[in-house]
Amino acid sequence: MFRRTPVRASSVGAALLVAGLALTGCSRGEALDQADSAAEPFAEPVTITNCDREATFEAPPQRIITMNHHVTETLVQMGAGDRIIGRAYADRDTETIPEVADEVAAIPALADEYPTWEEIVDLEPDMVVGGMRSAFDEKEGRSRDALEAEGINTFLFSEYCGEGFPDLGMLETDYSQLGSILGLEEDADELTNEIIDGLEEVRATLDAAGISGTPTFFYDSGEDVPMTIGGVGIGQMVGDYAGADNIFTEGEKPYVKTTWEILGERQPEAVVVLDYGATSAADKIAYLKQQPIMSTTPAVREDRFVVIPLDDLFQSSRMVTSAQTIARELYPEAFGQ
Repeated sequence: MFRRTPVRASSVGAALLVAGLALTGCSRGEALDQADSAAEPFAEPVTITNCDREATFEAPPQRIITMNHHVTETLVQMGAGDRIIGRAYADRDTETIPEVADEVAAIPALADEYPTWEEIVDLEPDMVVGGMRSAFDEKEGRSRDALEAEGINTFLFSEYCGEGFPDLGMLETDYSQLGSILGLEEDADELTNEIIDGLEEVRATLDAAGISGTPTFFYDSGEDVPMTIGGVGIGQMVGDYAGADNIFTEGEKPYVKTTWEILGERQPEAVVVLDYGATSAADKIAYLKQQPIMSTTPAVREDRFVVIPLDDLFQSSRMVTSAQTIARELYPEAFGQ
């Protein structure tokens, strides 16, 4: 278990922002008007270390830009939605989780993908939060060094710090740190526990039904060279909870390339298809069914496919949704279906 009671850095009486957020697509000027940058200081400065970067916060950030959709959802779930002055990735196929959909939709969308450096600095944020390394792409001028040189704090979800996602302790650390610097420790701790409890409930249901696991191929993309998940990412961990035993646990990356010949040797009994991008999940399944080697595997012969959005394999509450979806599809009898 990864729970712990967070130590409150102080009792923060920060004045929250005005609730009337501008609608998606508003101008930069309107976005600037929606927040009061002043915040009551912490009783004692809060210092964190994120991806080997130390940062000290004198007061809770009040003007936040979120660079990935799961980051936006997470901060809204923690109660910081009224401080988000802009969000990236407005052009997405995956629906927002229902509990925060209205609040996320009310946050100004800055770009279909990532906003430019100019769009970021023009909004005068006091923190930019990314959920993928590409959020702080140096070639695009958005490096953490460059932003911090402008006096803008940054935070990167640790699954992209370079060491994979070994266990839920990484999520707990990230959420605890975000809770501390936002002055929302209890909300962050509650969200952490909801995620942990949700995943453990899925695994407990399978254990009670006497289910161990099914050899599973996680199909990300690729026809000539298939891409799958490796043994160090969130996909691996979700599979463990959901009874989908990843057949490619080797390697030190969350995603790895393999070959159809190796897949033929390992004979997966199920396939989890990651749904994203220009190639639909239906098209990916159709390709697997006619691929000469994959068509001989038990997974394809028995038509045992599970489709989940790629968004559900990021560091967020969506991990619970993905585990539930996979487990229910593979083992409906365990859930009374």
